[in-house]
Amino acid sequence: MISIVVAFFCLVLIGGPARGLVGGVPLATGDIARSVLGIVGPHNSFCTATAVAKKVLLSAAHCVQQGANYRAQLRDTNGLRAFSDSVEWERPPQYKPPTPLTAPVGDLALLKLATPLPAEIGIAVLELHPPPIWPGDRFTVIGGGIPFRGLHETGFNRAATLVATGPFSSLQIRLIDPSGQKSGVCFGDSGSPVFQSEADGTRIVAVVSWASGPNNTKGCGGLTGATPLSPYRQWIEGTLNKLGDGSTNSQENAAPN
Repeated sequence: MISIVVAFFCLVLIGGPARGLVGGVPLATGDIARSVLGIVGPHNSFCTATAVAKKVLLSAAHCVQQGANYRAQLRDTNGLRAFSDSVEWERPPQYKPPTPLTAPVGDLALLKLATPLPAEIGIAVLELHPPPIWPGDRFTVIGGGIPFRGLHETGFNRAATLVATGPFSSLQIRLIDPSGQKSGVCFGDSGSPVFQSEADGTRIVAVVSWASGPNNTKGCGGLTGATPLSPYRQWIEGTLNKLGDGSTNSQENAAPN
């Protein structure tokens, strides 16, 4: 049985240092990293999100709750914190919240912002028709988890290269560190994008939902669990239309990188 950590915990609930991606992974660079932001909610709860349109963010469903207000958190051109209020969010009807022993299902959310994001924020491309996943397929996870307790701001984005491992499911992707350095997501990394690179570009195929420690223990640095986008393609496309962005920013209408 896997002991799961839902990786967005409110800071006041963390019994030790809050960490972003663990395992000594490097800072994220390049165009895809410019699309990764933070979401700040009640009691300084923190998740990671990705800009998929100028006014729409993609994150994890368990990061948003009814009756709460959320803000996107980013850094401006001077490296200072800036915020953008969200005005609406949606999650798929298939969503089932996590329990201490089970992973969430349909753990996706789309948030509409009050104002467009600044030009320096990149817009990531969604892959809603990915190829089949095989053991050892490589993915890039970028997370902005808070680097230490008491820092109520976006952590610096870090990137880890992880590979797919079994058991395989159409509703969950499990990733591990092939180097043995125990890299993986941790607190604040829920909602992080899982990118896959192909010959014609790099696109989001899943969103981080949960983590476990080494050898299926509670904690971080073992498995990284993610919700794939493709089973929820119709919901994603319909919700983007509802939120006022008719483009899915997906492979069909994206120019190659």
